Amino acid sequence: MQNDNHFDVLIVVTAQDCQRLLGMYERLVNNFSYGKICFIGNEAVRDVAFSNEKIRDHITWVNENDVIAFNDVHQVISKRLESVLGGKELPRGITGWYYQQFLKMQYAFMCKDEYYMVWDGDTVPCRPINMFSNETGQPYIDLKHEFHPEYFETLGKILPGFKKVIERSFISEHMLMKCDIMKSLIADIEKNEGLEGEKFWEKIINAIEPDKIFDSSFSEFETYGTYVALRYPSVYKLRDWHSFRMGAMFFDLNTICDRDFEWLSKDFDAISFEKGQEVREDHKNFFDNPEYQEKLSAKKMLQLAQMEFNDGYKEIWQDDILAMQSGNVNTGDFAQTNDRDKRVVIVISDDFDKKDLDECRGSVESVLNADSYTIIYAAKDDSLTYGARINKAIKELAGQGYDSCDILLLDSSTRLAFDTLYFLRSALYSENNIGAVGCVSNIAGNKQAIDVHYDTEKEYMDFGMRNNIPMERPCIERVSLSSYAMLVKRSVWNEVNGLDEKYSSREAIDEAFALKLLEKGYRSMLVRNSFIYNTRLQAEDSDTKAQIEKLSEEKGFDVEAAKHVNLSFIQEIDKDTDGRLMILCYGCGIGADIKALKYLYFQSEIVGIEPDSKMADIAKKTENILPGIEEVIDFYGEGSFDVVLVEKKTEDEAVMAMLASLLNENGVMIG
Repeated sequence: MQNDNHFDVLIVVTAQDCQRLLGMYERLVNNFSYGKICFIGNEAVRDVAFSNEKIRDHITWVNENDVIAFNDVHQVISKRLESVLGGKELPRGITGWYYQQFLKMQYAFMCKDEYYMVWDGDTVPCRPINMFSNETGQPYIDLKHEFHPEYFETLGKILPGFKKVIERSFISEHMLMKCDIMKSLIADIEKNEGLEGEKFWEKIINAIEPDKIFDSSFSEFETYGTYVALRYPSVYKLRDWHSFRMGAMFFDLNTICDRDFEWLSKDFDAISFEKGQEVREDHKNFFDNPEYQEKLSAKKMLQLAQMEFNDGYKEIWQDDILAMQSGNVNTGDFAQTNDRDKRVVIVISDDFDKKDLDECRGSVESVLNADSYTIIYAAKDDSLTYGARINKAIKELAGQGYDSCDILLLDSSTRLAFDTLYFLRSALYSENNIGAVGCVSNIAGNKQAIDVHYDTEKEYMDFGMRNNIPMERPCIERVSLSSYAMLVKRSVWNEVNGLDEKYSSREAIDEAFALKLLEKGYRSMLVRNSFIYNTRLQAEDSDTKAQIEKLSEEKGFDVEAAKHVNLSFIQEIDKDTDGRLMILCYGCGIGADIKALKYLYFQSEIVGIEPDSKMADIAKKTENILPGIEEVIDFYGEGSFDVVLVEKKTEDEAVMAMLASLLNENGVMIG
């Protein structure tokens, strides 16, 4: 393979790990044609690496202390942890985790090429490494699936305003670094006067709370990848990368052979052999069995094996939908679902129709285990609003063992289908900041109805069984949901004090609840693979319009208009939905259009400006909202956007000119 680009691949490694993988580095030499392998470590690493005659002519070595002195980093971390260590010596391994990442960043100032690639020392390529697109010539930045919230907490401190911008992860056991971008990243970190220290690595260490340093709370991959996505979005091309990270659990380093690598190469770019892992007895003669290899692909075999994994890292493909929804989230509510109460309190709104009530309860009993829920009824009471009835029923359950259970609101007209609740719950705990999730149905308000028509209840329930299955990207974020079938996290319910009781209109109550969630920074999701059958639409209250107007007056903006998506504008965007775009919404309201755009253009970054301060205050709790055009120009620069949506007309020519200046050469302004 011939390449015009020249750069070396860096392996930052200890002598012990270098020795363990020494026999495998020949495969890296044979599959990497851009330059040499540069080992960064102490003198012992040099001695081990050059002891392998097969790779000796293809490697170089750099003393780690010539890049950054280990003892300097060790002293800063020790000082940061004084209150935690209590006079004890800091283990060198804690420093080592951060130190090896700082070395990979600092190397940009030593590199003589345009790029350098970092490569995990325990990872072996399964096929030739290509790091540039044949179509565009852009370098690749590779993606996998995992999420560590701590990485982004640190990122937001060292680079204020930065946060996770794409669903997938930049952690892929390797990364092609562009020297000038890495230097710019380091310079921006060092400009942060709010953090103690002069060097970038000092500021990173001091950005992490002492009790979180032991939790490995920084990632150079996520930091660099996010920085590129926000500051240099057109430089790289995104690509899915599949590496067999748990390789040591299924293959022995001493016996894996050419046949195994040829088989693996059909599905995997690389395989890793992490320290401390070994082939379990029940895994022997499985992945390396030639008979199995003839019958099953490596991907399929790993997917079958992962079905037995209760925790730990899992390899995920785009067509592996259930794993994508829950895979490799290492902290937060979703990862701790084993510790929370999985039961649910089902609150059925009782409108004195006994047949409806019995059939609703019967549908629950037919699809849920008896010990997984309790049913309570919000009986119709003309002296109480709908919100007051629901709140009263839940409060009366206090102290009976269900105080931590999530709340499922159901109208008596609904019929729970198979796995309706399962996929609602999966969606509710897919992200920490999701507060409520809702179903789709054959009959529903708030644009939650789907186009499905049958003659009998059985046909609708059968449809529910077919619909309620793993689905790619099943959640559509909404500004508000209808409470006819809505699941709410109990902690969120308590935080916002349940439903609003002062409005008599059901729709006004739903909108008021939705706004309370948004004001607290919680998202609401419509779950496409959670269908519930509805026998009838609840009659609209006669004073709904007046109640919505009352709510609008209280909030200071038109609530009804703010919740709707401007589809006519969005449909004018003539761009590939799979590509990465920079989109600006001027006059984004409380974020309805941004949420729709984030679903349609899920690889893209959506930025909002809202001149109305009341709506802007709500939108910025869940979306990337900047105060004005000047701030957008300062942060992103002119010529940074592919699309500018002008959702609120302005006669100010200066404003329009500033918006136009944000467009790149092929950018379009709509509105």
